[in-house]
Amino acid sequence: MRLPSWHRFPDRFTIVFGAVALLLLVLELINGRFWLNDFRVYYDSARSLLHGDPLYGVAHGLDSGIFKYAPVMAMLYVPLALLPYGVAATIQYLLITAAFIGASILADRLIRTHLLRGRAGSYAPLFLTVLVMVVHLHRELHLGNINVMLLCLLLWALERLVSGKRTVAGALIGLAIIAKPHFTILLPLLLVRREWKATLAAIAVPVIGVALPALFLGLQGNWELHRAWLGEMARHNASLIYTGGDNYTAVNTVYSFLHRTLLKHFLGGPTALEAMCILGVIAAGSGAFVLRNIMRGTPNGIVIEYLLLLALVPSLTLTDTEHFLFSLPVVAYVVFHLVPRADPRWAAIIAVPLLAGLGGNWEDALGPASEWMIHFGVLGMANVGLILWATFLYCRSNPERNGTSYP
Repeated sequence: MRLPSWHRFPDRFTIVFGAVALLLLVLELINGRFWLNDFRVYYDSARSLLHGDPLYGVAHGLDSGIFKYAPVMAMLYVPLALLPYGVAATIQYLLITAAFIGASILADRLIRTHLLRGRAGSYAPLFLTVLVMVVHLHRELHLGNINVMLLCLLLWALERLVSGKRTVAGALIGLAIIAKPHFTILLPLLLVRREWKATLAAIAVPVIGVALPALFLGLQGNWELHRAWLGEMARHNASLIYTGGDNYTAVNTVYSFLHRTLLKHFLGGPTALEAMCILGVIAAGSGAFVLRNIMRGTPNGIVIEYLLLLALVPSLTLTDTEHFLFSLPVVAYVVFHLVPRADPRWAAIIAVPLLAGLGGNWEDALGPASEWMIHFGVLGMANVGLILWATFLYCRSNPERNGTSYP
């Protein structure tokens, strides 16, 4: 394993970002803010599993610390649960840091290789992308969640897919689905693209993950645990349309801001059917984009399709703001069209406000304006805007003549 070098791309990014992350860790420890409350949920859930205590329906850490993940996720955190919390939390923090560096470099390499005709590497897009995402990354580091790890895993899966390692790619996607079933959104893409090996692996791994706890709990115990998990999931996603304006979890969904800005004037109160119709329109539009690329014989169209679907996840599900880290590759793609020069020349007029909406809510700097952005779901609207803008940029660039076809 080679050590990072200041003179070798992209190692300078690794050195700078690693140093900043370590400085932040020291400051969190000095200020007594090294809490990692989301990690506490994983940690305490794993300890509950070890001690035979209830896994679901109880708070782990804070009152809001309800474990909402599959039982196998608690099993995965058992090794860390055997350590003192401070040591385990430090390991989690370092894993998040390493995963963010890895995800940023993977996104940069995938975009340059497959979407930008093999453009040479440069540091400006890397650091500008981090600048846009830093608010969400800071929250991720402070809470100790696993979103960046999943992003790195999913980008690694995409790299394996386009290099012909389809079974490995599918297995990695399956691991992400075990952690957060939201990523089943990728399965229709694999099916339409006829990635049979990847699809089978992506389905097989979660099936194994569901069955695995039975080895320790027995069939009945495993069934009861999964039934409790499904009940928790149902309660968490009870209402996809939020009509208020101060809920970090729900205000940024595409359903909420479409209803609050437009549909409420025609439909009245929110309904489940309304949400399903919106989801149907999004699915139809995504499917049309994929079919368009297939019909045009677009090489590596699956790369942009995959990245756009990742960015859609936080806009379709009830999630906290740090989940918008899944938009990092789309942000990077948009940034690449701004530096070293804007393409098209007027791109900044559209892209900069969208990037500011996604990553510009710095509460300490904005004050009351921050509350306004939250109330109107600016983050969610900016995310959808960036997805549409990235789609436009891709279609405009005549991608059928770009890059090389994946195996």
